[in-house]
Amino acid sequence: MGGVLVTGGCGFLGSWIARTLVSEDYEVVLFDVNETPLIKDIRNKLDFQKGSITDYVRVEEVIKKSRPNTIFHLAALLSAAAEQNPKTGYEVNIATTWPLFELSLKYDVENVLFASSIAVYSSGRGKTVNESMYTTPSTVYGVSKIFGELVGFWFYKRYGLRFAALRYASIIGPGRRNGGASAYSSLVIQKAAQQEPYVVPVPEDAVIPLVYVKDAVDATLHVWREIKRLNERVLNVAGLQPSPTALELVNAVKKQLPEADVSFSPAANYTEIVRAWPGDVDTSRIAALGWKPTYSNLDLAVQDFIREVRENRSVFWI
Repeated sequence: MGGVLVTGGCGFLGSWIARTLVSEDYEVVLFDVNETPLIKDIRNKLDFQKGSITDYVRVEEVIKKSRPNTIFHLAALLSAAAEQNPKTGYEVNIATTWPLFELSLKYDVENVLFASSIAVYSSGRGKTVNESMYTTPSTVYGVSKIFGELVGFWFYKRYGLRFAALRYASIIGPGRRNGGASAYSSLVIQKAAQQEPYVVPVPEDAVIPLVYVKDAVDATLHVWREIKRLNERVLNVAGLQPSPTALELVNAVKKQLPEADVSFSPAANYTEIVRAWPGDVDTSRIAALGWKPTYSNLDLAVQDFIREVRENRSVFWI
């Protein structure tokens, strides 16, 4: 399939995608503002290019030099940060999108896969949602994801640039840091694995769809490999269904680590964002493409999460 460029490649999902790609002997270029410990175990197997997605000259330099067959576009300011700094959210998440697709055309990139999010369903409020629903996101982050989907679809229809957008549920897994309203869903496990206390910033009954990072990567690469036969360009990705409540997450952690020090202290800003998201997502579209999650069981996901953190401390400890 040729070389791969991952924007935001030193982040949580990007580093996990890179880890799988280098294990399959792909030529991988990561583009990000800084290196992170998340790529420490694979650093000598890939090319890291430093730069900001908002620096269009630098982005073009990297694409021109690497000539990727495929771009995984993951670079973004996360939900809570984008709400606190909406102009920056626009500059990073929205204004950069059109130039990236233009450069993809200019340098003969064949495939662009875009990291979308269930944040597009900000009007879902506890419902089960599907990709065909009309959505009116209530956050800058959600708006930016809808924008990216629409721009990608336009380039696909106009120029034939193969495109797919994956609307990820909250991705949990080793190495995810704070920064998004949904981060509690991962940090509650991460901090327990590190034997550190954690205060959950949402109510016990808060519910958001989840997917374990290894399943998120597997779904992404599955869609990539099937991109020529896609009938739809936007696909929901979730793994743990029905979606667990925050309390059920804590209980699953304590089942593995009874000594875990976890408490609740809901914060209004996080709660408001999380309450606006859907309770579950319909994943029949990606299932029809032949994908299903390996970690659909919460206990299995928590077990693997804890094991990875403790066995790979230099990479995943935060």
